[in-house]
Amino acid sequence: MRVSALCGSLRKGSYNQALLDTAIERAPGHGLEIVQASIAGFPMFSQDIEADPFPRVVAAKEIIRSSQCLLLVTPEHNYGVPGVLKNAVDWLSRPFGDPTLRGRPLALAGASTGSMGTMRAQLAWRQMWHFFRAPVFSDAELTVSFAASRFGDGRLTDEEMLAQLDRYLDALHGWLERCG
Repeated sequence: MRVSALCGSLRKGSYNQALLDTAIERAPGHGLEIVQASIAGFPMFSQDIEADPFPRVVAAKEIIRSSQCLLLVTPEHNYGVPGVLKNAVDWLSRPFGDPTLRGRPLALAGASTGSMGTMRAQLAWRQMWHFFRAPVFSDAELTVSFAASRFGDGRLTDEEMLAQLDRYLDALHGWLERCG
C-alpha cells in the first residue's frame, strides 16, 4: 500500500523529517511504501497566481494522487499547525474542486521538544480535514514528545518510540485495508 507524506518542517536537522525518514525506512516491514512529496519551494498561496502550474506543486499532487493515504508529519507551532504545511495544503487543494485531497484518507504524526508532542496540531488537522470529506486515521496515534532526547544522527533512536512507530505503521496498514 502506498502512502504519500508531507513533512511540515523545512528546518535542517528537523525532528519531524527524521521521524518521517525513520517511518519510510520501516514501512516496508509493515506492508507499506511511504513516498515523500516535497513542499520546499512552494510559493505563498494566492488566488492571483493559482492558475500557474508551479512544477513543485504539480509533482506533489502526482505523488499524493498515486497513494491510498496522505501522512502529514506535523510540528506544532503556537498550539497549532505550521504555516508552511498549511500553505502546502492550500496549494494542493486548489483550484476549488481539485480532487487531490478530496476524500483522501489522512494519517498524522509529529515530533516536538515539548511534553505534549504535537497533539494540538494533530487535533487542528483533524478538524480541517473534515472539509475534504475524508476519513482520518485514529486507530493509533504517533506524537513524539521531548524529541531532543529521542533522536540521534538524524533518526529516531529511542527504543520505546521505535516500538510505538512500528505499532502505528501496523495499525495504519490494517486501517487502509479496511478502508479499501
